[in-house]
Amino acid sequence: MALPSLAQAQSFTNTTPGAINDNTFCAGGTNANGNGVVNDLERTFSVSGLSNVTDLNVGLVASHSWRGDMDVRLESPLGTEVQLITPDTSGAGNDDNYNIEMSDENLEVVNTGSHDTGNDTAPPYYEFYVRPNNPLTAFDGENPNGTWTLKICDDYTGETGQFIRGELFFASPTGADISLQLTADTEFPATGDNVTLTLTAITEGPQNSTPTAQLNLPPGVTIVSNSGDGSFNTGTGVWSIGSGFTPGTPRSRTIIVSLPTSGSFPVNAEIISSNRSDPDSTPNNAVTSEDDYDALTLNIQPSPIVPALSCPAADQFELAFSSPGTTNGWTAGSFTESYTALDPVAGANIDLDFTLSGDTAFLQQLGGSSTPVTQTGYSGGVSPAEFSIGVAANFDTTAQFVTMGFNLAEINEGVGAAQFTIFDVDLGGWVDRLAFRGSLNGISVEPILTPGTTNFVRGNEIVGRDGNAAQTSAAGNVTVTFNQPIDRIEWDYGNDTSAGPDPDNQIIAMHTLTMCGRRNADLNAVKTVEVYDPLGEGLYMTPGNEVLYKITVTNSATATAAAEDVDIMDTLPTNLKFVSATTTGFIGGAFGSPDLPPTNTDCNVTPCIVRFSGGDVAINTTAEIEVRAIIK
Repeated sequence: MALPSLAQAQSFTNTTPGAINDNTFCAGGTNANGNGVVNDLERTFSVSGLSNVTDLNVGLVASHSWRGDMDVRLESPLGTEVQLITPDTSGAGNDDNYNIEMSDENLEVVNTGSHDTGNDTAPPYYEFYVRPNNPLTAFDGENPNGTWTLKICDDYTGETGQFIRGELFFASPTGADISLQLTADTEFPATGDNVTLTLTAITEGPQNSTPTAQLNLPPGVTIVSNSGDGSFNTGTGVWSIGSGFTPGTPRSRTIIVSLPTSGSFPVNAEIISSNRSDPDSTPNNAVTSEDDYDALTLNIQPSPIVPALSCPAADQFELAFSSPGTTNGWTAGSFTESYTALDPVAGANIDLDFTLSGDTAFLQQLGGSSTPVTQTGYSGGVSPAEFSIGVAANFDTTAQFVTMGFNLAEINEGVGAAQFTIFDVDLGGWVDRLAFRGSLNGISVEPILTPGTTNFVRGNEIVGRDGNAAQTSAAGNVTVTFNQPIDRIEWDYGNDTSAGPDPDNQIIAMHTLTMCGRRNADLNAVKTVEVYDPLGEGLYMTPGNEVLYKITVTNSATATAAAEDVDIMDTLPTNLKFVSATTTGFIGGAFGSPDLPPTNTDCNVTPCIVRFSGGDVAINTTAEIEVRAIIK
C-alpha cells in the first residue's frame, strides 16, 4: 500500500525499548502478579516549532507473540486521547508483531485485509500502511507543541513483546493564505473632498510569501499620493507587497484619491499574484466571494443645503396634505387620489393626479389605518406636525417595491419646478432605498437630492445608512428638487440589497409639494438672405460675391418667461461656400453638434450644417444668427 502524502512532514521519534508483557496488563483482568489495574508502557514525544495540527500519521514497530491483544492509545498535550489499536478478540489479529504506519487516508484498517499477516520488525520502516481503529482527525486544529504520550498495554496474560519504535508525522502545510481588505476613511465624501483608501494584506501562512495586489479605480478617480509598505505603481495600480510576508504581520498601503464633483464610483482590489498557493483563493480571478478580493463604492454627496426653487416667491404655490376624508387628504388604503392647486402664474387651478402601484400586497397599516394614508405621526422634525402621505411596507425580498407617481398639470405644460421632502429614510432591519425620476413630455428631467444624516445619495437614489432615525426627527429627511419645467414625477420605494433576504417592516412619509407656476416664452423666428455689402458698393447676388443669411429669433413682450436653451439648425444651399457664422443677442449657447464647416467648404461636396443651441432669449428681446457664404 502506498505511503500517504504528507506535505513537508516533520517527524518526532522515540526508540527507547520497553517490555510489553504481564507487567503492562490492561485493566479488566488480573495479571500474573494479581494486579487488575492499567500498567501502561508509555513512550513520550517532545514536539515543538509547529503550527496547529492539520494531518497526523503515527508509526509503530513492536514485537509481540499475539498482537491482537495489544491496546495502543495516543494522548496529545491538550489531553485528547485516541485509541489507535483496539484489542481484537475475533481472531483476525492473531498474528505476530507490528511494523505499521497509521493514517486516516489509508484504506485497510489495522489487522484486516492484506495486513492480516505477521509483520517483520527490522527496517525498512514501515512495512504496512493502515488505518487506525479510531480516526486521528480528533487531533486536528490542536496546538501540537508539548508532550505527546503513546500508551501500550496487553489485554491477556502469558504473552511477551517489545516496543521498538514509535514515530509521529505532522504535516507542515504549504502555501500562504492571503486575504486583502480595502477600506476608505469615508464612503460618502462631500463634493471636492479627497478620500484616503487603505489596502491591508494579511497572511495566515504557514509559508512566507511575495504577493502583489491591484487597486482598480474607475474613470474620473485619480491618485493624489500614496505611502506605506512595499511599492505602488500609480500608473497600473499594482501594489508590490514585498518579499518575506510573514503570518501575523499585516502590511498596508495608503492611497489618497481625488474624485469628480458628483456620482458614484465603485473601487475594488484583489491579490493578483503570489509565489505560494492559497488554500481558499485564486489570485486574479475576480471572484468577489474570495477573501483576496474586496470592494467598496464612493458616493459623492451633494451640499446639505436644500436648493431654492428657481422662481420668485410670487410664482410659488403648494399642495399641502390634510387629514383623510378632507379635500387634500389621502383615503386609507386607496391607490389613487386627485387634487387641485391654484397656479398664480396661470391664475387657474391645475390638476395633480397621484397613483400608487407595484408590490402593493406588502403594504402594512400605520396607526391602525391601511397605507397609503395621510398622517402626522411621522413628522420629519416639522413642528407642529403637519400631514404627510405615510407608506408602510413589509417586503419579502429586496426586489420588491412600490411606485408613487403623479402628474402635474397638463402633459408638456406641467409646472416650472417642483420640490418635496420624504421623512424617515434610514435603516434598521430594512435599508430604505428610493429612486426618483422626472420628465417633461416624456423627456427625462434630473432630480437634485439633498440627503439627511441617516441616508446618502447614489445617483438618482437615496439609501438609508447610519441607523434608525426617530420618526419625529429630521435626520431621515431627503428633499427632492426638480428645478426646471416638469409634468410628471415618480419615486420607487423598496430596499437596498444590503438589507438581506427578508427586510423588516419599514415606513416613510411624503410631505408638502411646492411648485413654481409655469411661465412661457413666445418665440418667433424669421430667416432672410441679402448680399453682403458692408461698404455700400451696390453689389449684386452674382458668383464670387458674398451673401449674409440671418435667422432672427424674437421672444415677444407678452411672454411670461425667457426662451431657454433655444436650439436652431439650418443647412445652406449647395451653390454656396461657407465662410463664417456669428451670433448676437443670445445669452449663452454655442455652435456645434455638428461642428461648423471649415471656411471655404463647398456645400455641394460637404453639407454645410449650421447649428446653435443652449442660448436663452429674454422677454421682449431679439437675437440673431448670421452666416456669411460665397456664391459659387
